[in-house]
Amino acid sequence: MTMQMERMTLTGESRPTGVKRASNKTRRLGRIPGVVYGRGVDSFALSVDPKELEGALLTNYGRNNVFDITYEGKTHSVMVKDTQFDPVRREMTHVDFYVVQPEQEIVIDVPVETQGRSAGERLGGLLQIVSRTVRVRCQVKDIPATVPHDVTNVGLAEQVYVDEMSAPEGCSLEFKNRFPVIRVATRRGAKKAAEAEASA
Repeated sequence: MTMQMERMTLTGESRPTGVKRASNKTRRLGRIPGVVYGRGVDSFALSVDPKELEGALLTNYGRNNVFDITYEGKTHSVMVKDTQFDPVRREMTHVDFYVVQPEQEIVIDVPVETQGRSAGERLGGLLQIVSRTVRVRCQVKDIPATVPHDVTNVGLAEQVYVDEMSAPEGCSLEFKNRFPVIRVATRRGAKKAAEAEASA
């Protein structure tokens, strides 16, 4: 799965640097202070519109979205590397952007997506995603929005382990230890339904 066709663009503006008061002034002006850095790029400070940034992070790709930032006549393809929030207001107070290239290899956490209705659910079980994300290695141009898995054949009290999942095209799953990602938990009445089906 390749990245979305439409690339969003944020407009960066210069901001004062050096002291905490400078960042506070930027925020009072309704913008979020940030820094851009990456391979082959001299890092620089800037500010961005919070609504533009929110829009870039609310796509199906979430924090893994790749978008453009224009600043002083130059355009950089970036991902959000880190963010800081006000502990009380929960507003973003700073953002780090990391410059990336299409062929660059990265390791990211990608959400798990279940497809279909499991056999265990049909017997009254409860489908649970034990690990909301799995770690994926891929090139930037191949970043997937999700890692899908067909759960149709997952039975009651059964689990799907990370090594039983298939990585999206152009990607591989990264893990040191085998761990469960999806399971169908048994609920009251489900076990009897399973036993009745087995004896039928």
